[in-house]
Amino acid sequence: MGMWIELGIFIVVILFALHQIRDVRREQRKREASRSEAVGPKNRADEEKN
Repeated sequence: MGMWIELGIFIVVILFALHQIRDVRREQRKREASRSEAVGPKNRADEEKN
């Protein structure tokens, strides 16, 4: 019986970790998109001048 409780806790921890990893990756993509939007117009204007 105790083995099943430990297995259940292990599965819950694994699922939580996978959820956190997915959330971190989503935020990294969002941050990268906002950086490229902020930097993008400056780089495009500089390229057009040259």
